[in-house]
Amino acid sequence: MVSSIILFVTSTTGFLCTAFIFGKNKEYQYSLINRFLVIIIAITSARFFFYGISRAYPGSDMNRSLELIEASTTMLMPCFFLYFQNIVYENKFKLGNWLHFIVPILLGSIVLSSNFINSEYRSPNRPLFIFIAFAFYLAYAVISFVMLYRNVWNRKTDIKSIQKQNDIIKNWSKFLYGAFIALLLTRMTLIFSDTFIRYNYDHLWVPALIWMGVFIKIFLTPEILYGYNFLNKPIETGIEKVILSNVWVTENTLLPTSSEKDRKLEEKIKPLVNDHIHRIEKYSFHTHAFRDPDLGLEDIADALSIPMSHLNYIFKYHCNESFTDYKKIVRIHDATQLLKERYLDKHKLESLSSEVGFLSYNTFHLAFKNITGLTANEYAKRF
Repeated sequence: MVSSIILFVTSTTGFLCTAFIFGKNKEYQYSLINRFLVIIIAITSARFFFYGISRAYPGSDMNRSLELIEASTTMLMPCFFLYFQNIVYENKFKLGNWLHFIVPILLGSIVLSSNFINSEYRSPNRPLFIFIAFAFYLAYAVISFVMLYRNVWNRKTDIKSIQKQNDIIKNWSKFLYGAFIALLLTRMTLIFSDTFIRYNYDHLWVPALIWMGVFIKIFLTPEILYGYNFLNKPIETGIEKVILSNVWVTENTLLPTSSEKDRKLEEKIKPLVNDHIHRIEKYSFHTHAFRDPDLGLEDIADALSIPMSHLNYIFKYHCNESFTDYKKIVRIHDATQLLKERYLDKHKLESLSSEVGFLSYNTFHLAFKNITGLTANEYAKRF
C-alpha cells in the first residue's frame, strides 16, 4: 500500500513538473534544452503511474501497457545524454539525434514482439538481453561524464555574473548525473539480484524517491532548465524591470558605503537605483553606443543626463561587474545578435570584433568564449 502511494505521488509530481516546464517555455520562449527533459519526465511519470495502478488493483489486466512502458524506459539513456549535450551546446534538434534511439527501439521491439519477458521472467535469452542493455546504459553514463567533466564542471570565467550561472548549471548537472547513476545502479542491482518478477516491482519505490528529489529540485530552482541562457533570452527593456538580473543588485548595496561622500550619495540615489539601471540597460541594448571602442562612463552620463557621481556609485555599489566587464557583456550580446542575422555570410570574424567595439580580435575571442561558452563560429552554426 505504501509503495503504491509513493508511486502515485511521484507520478503526479512528475506530471505537474511537465506542465510547469511547458508553462516556463511559454512564458520565456527562449528555452533550447527542455524537450529531452520533458521526454524523460513524461516516460518516468507514466511508468510510475501505471505500476501504481497495477499494484493498487492487482486484478487489472495491464500487462501489455506495462510492457510498452517498460520497453520505453530504454529511451531514457540517450535522452539524458542529449539533455546534457544541449546544456553544453544548446543545439536545436538534428536528424542525427535519432541515431541515439536505434538501440532502444530494437530492444523495445524484442520485448514487445515476443514473449521475451514471460511470467517467470526466465527467458533463455535474458542474460544476453541484460548484458546488451547494461552495456548500452554504461556507455551513455561514461560519455555523459566525459562531456560534462570537460565542458560544464570545469567551465570558468573571470566575469562574476557568468561564473554564477556556470556554478548553477554545474551543480544542477552534477545533481542530475548523480541521480542518473543512482537510478542505473538501482535498476541493475534489482535485475542482477533477481528480486523482482514481471510487473511486481516491490522495490520500485526506491527509484521513485530518487525521481521525487529531481522533480522537487526543478520546482525549487527553475532557472536550471535553460542552460547557459545569459545572452539567449530576449533583451526587452520596454518595461520597467532589470534585465541582467545577475549583473545588478537593486535591493541593497554590494558592500557598505566606504566614505561620508558615498553615504550622502546613497540617500539621494536609493530611490533612483532602478530607474538609473533601467536607463543604462536601455541605452546599452537599444542603441549602438557601445560599438564605440572609446566609450566611457562620461559619455553615458552625458547621453542619459545622469550625474557622473551617480553612475560611479551605481557601478561601484550596485553592479557585480566592473564597467570594463559590463562593456564586454553588452558588446558580446551585440555580436550574438549580428550572428543571428547571419553577419558572417558577408563578413569575417575580425570584422565582427571591430564592429561591436573591440580593439583586437583576441580580446573579442576570449570575451565571447568566456560569456557564451562557445567560440563565435560555434555560436553561428546554430543559425
